Amino acid sequence: MTRRERAVVPASSPIRTPLQPHVEPINRAADQPEQPNPEVRNSRSTEVSESVTPEVPDSQSPAPDGPRWAALERKETRLRADQVQDLAALRRRVSAQRTTRSEIITDNTLIRIAVDLLLEQGDRLAGDTEAELLRSARPRRRS
Repeated sequence: MTRRERAVVPASSPIRTPLQPHVEPINRAADQPEQPNPEVRNSRSTEVSESVTPEVPDSQSPAPDGPRWAALERKETRLRADQVQDLAALRRRVSAQRTTRSEIITDNTLIRIAVDLLLEQGDRLAGDTEAELLRSARPRRRS
């Protein structure tokens, strides 16, 4: 058997030149410098704008141009570990009992329902702490 020789790339070959990172524009619009949008405010601005609640579309009808969640406002919340577990268990139970699968039921779906129910009963809320507010929101038991 003959020993196989390794090919050596000449120093003048374009293979030996170092690669330079370069991103090509996706379309012609990318070739143009981005014009600032006057409607977009600087995120570091210190001015305070008037708080206005946006009109929220009916949660029972899908958005005309896409998925329903895309038309909803994002709102973050912190939940206790037991709430996260119980919410997931409730979602699984509700999903398992469904007769039609026209919509996906998510944890966020159940949270929106809970918020709607809370807002309907908002006039009953009274208290200075989370525990007091929760106690006032719960249905009163008859003795």
